Amino acid sequence: MPASIGQCLAGPVRPLTVASVADLIKRQALTRPDRVALRAAGCDRTFRQLWSGAVAWADTLVDCGVQPGDLVALWADRTPDTIVAAVAVMLARAACVPLEPTHPHGRTRAILAAARPALMLTGSHSPVAPPGDLGVTELDLSAVPLGGRHRKLPLPRGDDLAYVIFTSGSTGEPKGVLVEHRSLLNYATWCAAVIGAGGTGSPLIGSLGFDLSLTSLWPQLIRGESVIICGGAWDHETIFGQDVPFSYMKLTPSMIRFFERTKSPDYTQLAAFLIIGGEILDSALVRDISGRLGGTRLMNHYGPTEATIGCCAHEFRVGAIPALSSIPIGRPIWNTRAYVVDQNLGPVANGQPGELLVAGLGVARGYLRGDRKGAFLDEADLGGPPGRAYRTGDQAEVLPDGTLLCLGREDDQVKVSGHRVELGELRRLALGIEGVADAAFHVVRGGTETVEAFIVPRGDAVAPGGLARQVRKQLATMLPPAVVPARVHVVSGIAMNANGKFDALATRALQP
Repeated sequence: MPASIGQCLAGPVRPLTVASVADLIKRQALTRPDRVALRAAGCDRTFRQLWSGAVAWADTLVDCGVQPGDLVALWADRTPDTIVAAVAVMLARAACVPLEPTHPHGRTRAILAAARPALMLTGSHSPVAPPGDLGVTELDLSAVPLGGRHRKLPLPRGDDLAYVIFTSGSTGEPKGVLVEHRSLLNYATWCAAVIGAGGTGSPLIGSLGFDLSLTSLWPQLIRGESVIICGGAWDHETIFGQDVPFSYMKLTPSMIRFFERTKSPDYTQLAAFLIIGGEILDSALVRDISGRLGGTRLMNHYGPTEATIGCCAHEFRVGAIPALSSIPIGRPIWNTRAYVVDQNLGPVANGQPGELLVAGLGVARGYLRGDRKGAFLDEADLGGPPGRAYRTGDQAEVLPDGTLLCLGREDDQVKVSGHRVELGELRRLALGIEGVADAAFHVVRGGTETVEAFIVPRGDAVAPGGLARQVRKQLATMLPPAVVPARVHVVSGIAMNANGKFDALATRALQP
């Protein structure tokens, strides 16, 4: 059990016995060579094929001049070859920069301009081809033969970069987060231990361009179990067509709401373990689906990209949902510490809100082009041991039982004329209005902050215009006037981006 050290919550200390996840994948290739590692329609890969293919492609990368420490861009469509290529980049001791194929071309070009990769790896079978004239040398690895002899390449070191994932941040400017192998290994081995032995596979639903999806990949491979590659959250045939439940699934709350609108699944038949993260998990959402959860294990999982996928977790039961608006994020994982501090980085009392800071092995090396806003600091400044710490920008408090409750980002709270309202609370109120099947809220920035609401009607709801007026009228009876939505849009669905999170721009386009 984690211990509380003063105002610091500390996770268990566990030594890392190898340097990278590549070491553990190699071990599976030697001990379980014929087990299927990557499962996709018509193109499965065993662990032997995954490893031998990665070795061959790593050899090709070195022949092309890739050196340790280089960045290599990867056109990250969801195919077995993409994952083999990601391991190959590791074996060349380079760092992978995944590019999400559905991103606007302007963002892709901005990422490449910032990363300046030595190469960009693509595949001829990609469902979405990369745009032309990206200004970087492209290598189609699917044309590289996998046979023949290869030079012996050293495995990655713990302090080598594993990947660089770009996150937009509050300014919208892409920021490349530098994640080392030891940070990825710490998370993956913790997650594999939490999942436990055995299993029947885990679906890879999200894009490799977002670290949220890496929970479904690296822990599963180091466990020696199969990754089932899906076409996205809309690939119901793959997600719901399994004969037996998955060993575990990583989902966002938005994905669950999407499944509720389109499938209303029996979660006991879907997965033995649901790991939920990426957004605040509303207690109301869990209660809504509780009748179809049965004995499924549930974990709320928290972690910004800068803290390597996940840094806090809370396993809970359906019958013991706390009387809080959201599920706690729990305690720090292995080799991780958490602090809740005031504006001067001083400790706050338990039960009082403050900024959540994370320290330990999972904290990234920093940003690719420097940390202009001072997000990274020395943990020694917080009274801990020397080492990297990260200011998450999220508000949190320590509950009486020693777990953490995430209160959301300061900039995700509606604050008008002195009134502060959580967007999750607005959604809860909207769902209580007759005729509303789903809802999402968005803060419109400008000279004056306002709120807009997106409402999905039930089948027997009144006409869109009438429902919009009804929602606004009822919210006006429950909220201060300054935070009543200025606009209510009735839409056919709540859109998600490639990372499974709410996409206000795409949702706005779903108006009839």
